Amino acid sequence: MANRHRRREALHCCPACAASLGRRRRRDRGRPPFAWLGLLAVVAALVPVAAMDGGGGASVALAAPSPVIPDAPPAPVPARAPDEPAPSSRPARPPVEWRESLALGTPNGGALRDAVRLPSEGPGYYTYNPATQSPPGGSDRTWGTAAVVRQVIDLGVWWEATQPGRARLGIGDLSRRDGGSFTGPVVGHASHQNGLDVDIRLVRSDDAEAQVGPDSYDRAATQLVVDRLVAQGASLVLIGPSLDLHGPAGVVVRWPAHDDHLHVRFPDPDGTGN
Repeated sequence: MANRHRRREALHCCPACAASLGRRRRRDRGRPPFAWLGLLAVVAALVPVAAMDGGGGASVALAAPSPVIPDAPPAPVPARAPDEPAPSSRPARPPVEWRESLALGTPNGGALRDAVRLPSEGPGYYTYNPATQSPPGGSDRTWGTAAVVRQVIDLGVWWEATQPGRARLGIGDLSRRDGGSFTGPVVGHASHQNGLDVDIRLVRSDDAEAQVGPDSYDRAATQLVVDRLVAQGASLVLIGPSLDLHGPAGVVVRWPAHDDHLHVRFPDPDGTGN
């Protein structure tokens, strides 16, 4: 607007002034304004890369990608050593021929079907024959229901784990293979007829695996066994009248002729008398 105004003034002044103003205006048009030069320099610095879109349209300025730092290689995993054999020569659990068994009738007048035999020894226990007071248990005196055999094995595993270095628990009579009357020889029982009963020696103070009585048993250790049997669900634990042991009333009961062992009965999981 200012140049236009000056030109009008020059035309009114004289032709020479008008010509001079026109030449200077043409020289100004040939020079780009300094502001545009600065803007172009900034754009050139900020947009180093121009990329065309996939469809061939207008170019799009892309920022340079951040450098990708590769993950460190994982630490080598050492090869797993083969399993070492257990320090004990006895297996972790003895092999058992398991089958579904039935306790028939009652412990004092019953039978046993599809009995399971308790192995002669296992972790934390050994069997003995009450007729000879020596191991192993008699071949026709160590049969029970699968549930009772499993309870005895579990008791031995617990004993070995909690009392390392101590003598194993002595397991006496269970039932005969088919249950029923359990008379002699030498030692017999009025019960033990349907696979739910088991006799267990008291723990000896000298840790010998041998016959035991009120004068040679470890009261504290034997009490641990009684407590464990109750925790496992035993319905009856008979103790001798000379033993300083205790437990829940109606479960731990004093009974004659039981000063050298515990008589333990587990409930029939199917119900007694089926």
